[in-house]
Amino acid sequence: MTHLDAGQLQVRTATRRPSPAPEAARWADLLVQARLAAARVLRLPPSHPDVEDRAQDALLAFLASGQARFDPRQGSLPAYVATIARNLSLSHLRDRSTRARLDARLAQERQGQAGSDSPLRQVEAIRDLGRVLSRLCPGHVEALRRIDLRGEGIGEAAARLGKSYQAMNGQVGHARAAARRVAQELLAA
Repeated sequence: MTHLDAGQLQVRTATRRPSPAPEAARWADLLVQARLAAARVLRLPPSHPDVEDRAQDALLAFLASGQARFDPRQGSLPAYVATIARNLSLSHLRDRSTRARLDARLAQERQGQAGSDSPLRQVEAIRDLGRVLSRLCPGHVEALRRIDLRGEGIGEAAARLGKSYQAMNGQVGHARAAARRVAQELLAA
């Protein structure tokens, strides 16, 4: 029989796992702080879906990279997550306003283009296109008609004409270059 004295015996203390209730309450508090910060920036009620999206984005950003950068000496965790939510909300507003400006600009350009083409200009454009096409070889004309005028894809046009994709792509490129040269000649004349 082996005899152990107290110096050789190592007692392992049981580690306690934190109760899930306080942990869940902390995450709920962080989510509330993120919602409030996002709601202030977006000027929406905290229950709005956009606010909820920004709050959840903030928690995900915190878990992805913010957790490692958080320094408790510089502030509280809820304030840190609220700052992330605020910054994400501001970024969302910037993106949304930029998209709205671009959409408005595109709509104005479309209206300007549609309104500026008088029937006379359209007839002139069709006549000019006919003159350009009449000076091209038949293979180039067919390639331009299928790809640029009918809107077929290069693969689809190649299959219908019995050509490889690469051959059709090359023919379209040569046809466009030839059409540009002819158009420049007609303008110079």
